[in-house]
Amino acid sequence: MQFPASDSIISTVPPETVPVVIILVSIVAFTIIIERMIYFWNIRNLKSEEVQYLKNVLKSRQLEEAVLYLQTIPNPTAKVIAFGIGSETARIEEDLQDESYRQIDLMERFLNELGTIATIAPLLGVLGTVIGIIRSFAAGAGTKGAEVGISEALITTAMGLAVAIPAYIFYNYFVNRKDNYISEMENITSQVLNYFKK
Repeated sequence: MQFPASDSIISTVPPETVPVVIILVSIVAFTIIIERMIYFWNIRNLKSEEVQYLKNVLKSRQLEEAVLYLQTIPNPTAKVIAFGIGSETARIEEDLQDESYRQIDLMERFLNELGTIATIAPLLGVLGTVIGIIRSFAAGAGTKGAEVGISEALITTAMGLAVAIPAYIFYNYFVNRKDNYISEMENITSQVLNYFKK
């Protein structure tokens, strides 16, 4: 869509600037969403029978078998415990904590960026709205420039919301998934730690 220029100070800002910025932001947002969907699709929660089997293996001190078993499970907690099994007894708690932080960092990857986009996308839409309205007043009521300025305002508002709504929905979804895995990690690693101490 071609927006007309005006003689006001707004004319120094190309009419397509805000829509182009929103499009670029949307590309980043949907790239993050796809990447995070693939990541969370490839991991899952530990099943109760898996946890029980792991406890039995650790109780019988079959550590090598435990590591091989954990490596077959696509789960952050499994990776943390497998890492801890290879640690020295004196450093087990520190190593479990370090690996937990690493797994949490992997789960939180790009989430701050997605949350920021969900926040700024509607603000970019509002910015486009303001610029469009100012441009329409500068063009004069009843003119073609005024009509296109109002059109610009509405389009940028819609574009901002179209980016912000899915970004916010997926951001909350990913944060909930991450929190769920962190709770599982804290619960199961504390249980497993007791077996190492024994």
